[in-house]
Amino acid sequence: MKYHRLTLVFAALSLVSCADMLDISPANQFASANMWTSESLADKGMAGLYNNFYRDASKIGYVQLRHNDMSGINRQGWMGMEFQTDYVSTDYPLRALSDATKDASEFVVWYEWKWAYTSIHQINDALANLHKAGLGKEKYERYICEAYFLRAWFYSRLNKIYGGVPLYLEVISEDQCTKGQSTAVEVWNAVITDLTYCIDSPYCPDNTLTENYGRPSKGAAYSLRGMAYMWMAYEAEKGSRTEHDAAWYYQQAVNDFEKVDDCGYGLWAGKFIDFFNYTNEKDHEMIFPLQFNSEVGFCDNLQLITGGRDTWNGWSCARPSSDFVDYFQNDDGSEFHWADVIPEWNDQVFVDNPAAREVFFFRNGVQLDADGKAVITADFDKDAVALINERIGRIGTDIFRQYYDPDGNEERVRQAYEGRDPRLKDIVLTPYEPYDTFKYGTDNDGKIQVGKELRWPFLEEGDDYGDYYTGSLQNMYVYKKYSYNKPEDLIDRLRCPTDWPLIRYTDVVLQLAEAYVHLGKAGDAVSIVNQIRTRAGMPSIGTGSDEEVMEAIRYERRVELCLEGHDYFDEWRWGTYREMKFQGKDVYGGQNWWGEWEGYHYNWYYTDDMYPWGAPATEAQRNPAIVQKPGWAY
Repeated sequence: MKYHRLTLVFAALSLVSCADMLDISPANQFASANMWTSESLADKGMAGLYNNFYRDASKIGYVQLRHNDMSGINRQGWMGMEFQTDYVSTDYPLRALSDATKDASEFVVWYEWKWAYTSIHQINDALANLHKAGLGKEKYERYICEAYFLRAWFYSRLNKIYGGVPLYLEVISEDQCTKGQSTAVEVWNAVITDLTYCIDSPYCPDNTLTENYGRPSKGAAYSLRGMAYMWMAYEAEKGSRTEHDAAWYYQQAVNDFEKVDDCGYGLWAGKFIDFFNYTNEKDHEMIFPLQFNSEVGFCDNLQLITGGRDTWNGWSCARPSSDFVDYFQNDDGSEFHWADVIPEWNDQVFVDNPAAREVFFFRNGVQLDADGKAVITADFDKDAVALINERIGRIGTDIFRQYYDPDGNEERVRQAYEGRDPRLKDIVLTPYEPYDTFKYGTDNDGKIQVGKELRWPFLEEGDDYGDYYTGSLQNMYVYKKYSYNKPEDLIDRLRCPTDWPLIRYTDVVLQLAEAYVHLGKAGDAVSIVNQIRTRAGMPSIGTGSDEEVMEAIRYERRVELCLEGHDYFDEWRWGTYREMKFQGKDVYGGQNWWGEWEGYHYNWYYTDDMYPWGAPATEAQRNPAIVQKPGWAY
């Protein structure tokens, strides 16, 4: 059994959850001082502070974003918001994208606020009452540091989402939640103060890699405080009232990030994708993880979200966007362009009608009669031919005749995914790539299915060498990152044991590189970027202009950290969200292999007001001091 959190957590959460903590307190308070009157209760209470990160075990069989099953940290929503992912929003709308007017009554807008403040109030209760538990000095101070760190983490998340929120740093009753929003700068200063306590404390361990694994450490506090300074620099650059200029904050970030290595953390030295296997998750790359194991109540359902139907019967709700796939560099470090692989890609007929590029992705073997209709062959029966003819009609018979290669169409498009950044095929299942995978016990007699391929049109799932089945939207890419494909990997699709990094070293050092650029130390930034590129099997970059080095940093963050909840905030901080997620448009939408496609029947709508989010409408109605955000519907 994989070691999960602390041993005490199993006992603690089986006896008392965060909800139970609320139940023993007066109706109008968030927690009770009675929780902290002995060492045993204090241990359980501290374990309970981490429980809010986890999904309700009774709701693990569903994706998030639905009102009736939302619990724990909202990872899947942020996956869909980021540039890398095209979330299947026809089923579970991400309304911050899919609403033309952003709605402050949207459930997730309220959920993020409620989720973070629930934890913050519990943390404040611990800080106020831990001294009553009769703990030894060392343990007491370590617990206080953990609580300060957690409060800083939750306020960091709130501040990145809403850009200024009410600050509650003491125990209050529910009817005392009457403050208006503090500015983003004031919140970041509070975050920095809490983390400084951890850093200055001799009782906060440098790392928790071997003892109290997964709990906060000095290295985690340096990491999070450095990130807060990066956001303070962002606030200074956009003209907010800050005590210092942006350069001062970048220097503080550098000072903190450089300390993380001294605390015992460092880059994962193995192959990129292997870090995301549960057998390697306790490497010194992992600074502050959200921990999972295979036991009910402590597991995750990420396989359900990212894997296709032919991989542990996943739903593949979060799928790589074609923009992300096209973004991966060639393996010599140059930009990828479809026209370099398929010279006809930019012929005028496709410039006028990009959807007709579907012809390049067709499977081999289609034969046409004199009327331009597919004919029945040994490979394609009557039903398959009917489907193929429907697709040819959509493309246009003349275009199909001119551009389709019946003997080499698959090989031609497959070349687009060869000779690329090796992380592309680590992260994404691409068309016509043979893939050995496992569905579940009743398929293929419970054996691995050999050589499955994403093909177009999808005709027959089959077993060995059949068409890889993703689900209803068959011509979209599938994530391999965080997805398992062997029977020994999992118990089932709802019991994923892989830890998820809330903070890992690659995230930290790439922000360090970014700060170096802003301080005129592009050479130091390039050294960091090249360490990561070397690990990935990519060529080093040279020191160019500051903007060229920044773009190299952005590339590494977009590729390395996909599905980890950072990109949405990165893109807004860089001023690139519209450029990347929306490809410079105000209205954009779902994508298949060859680009944006109307067949998916949903759009995303960009507005300048969409970030930061407005405070929830319910909170504004309850508390008149909350300021409503212009451009949002209340």
